Amino acid sequence: MSRSLFFILIAAAGAGLWSVLMSRASRLVDPIVGAGLVEGSALVLVMVLVVRHRIDLGSALTPTGAGLLVLCGLCVFSVDYFSLRAYEMGMELSVGAPTLAAGAILVPTVVGLALGEGITLSKLLGIGLIGAGVLLLTRV
Repeated sequence: MSRSLFFILIAAAGAGLWSVLMSRASRLVDPIVGAGLVEGSALVLVMVLVVRHRIDLGSALTPTGAGLLVLCGLCVFSVDYFSLRAYEMGMELSVGAPTLAAGAILVPTVVGLALGEGITLSKLLGIGLIGAGVLLLTRV
């Protein structure tokens, strides 16, 4: 297994566990406070790691990279906040998490194509199967 696949599988497991924990916490916290707590705890971990690894922030990122990551942070807030809201309103975990995952697949696929990435029959089939699965899950 390649290291990149290993890392993305760890990220996928983290995202799945994140969905479970968000669903459980949704009725116990205000969505804005909850999103802030999620992101604040991540910030604390990052600060500990930066200090532990003695990372020089001046050489660790460029202004453009920093700007893009600030936009990522805004995206993360929207994922945290709106997930908490959806689960708080009764969205089932078994529907919400796959729907979120489908959106996380569709947007990069469309953007990747717009940026010139190639599309294959197997990619189209995979995307179609994911979409069909989400439609089956969300049918009432």
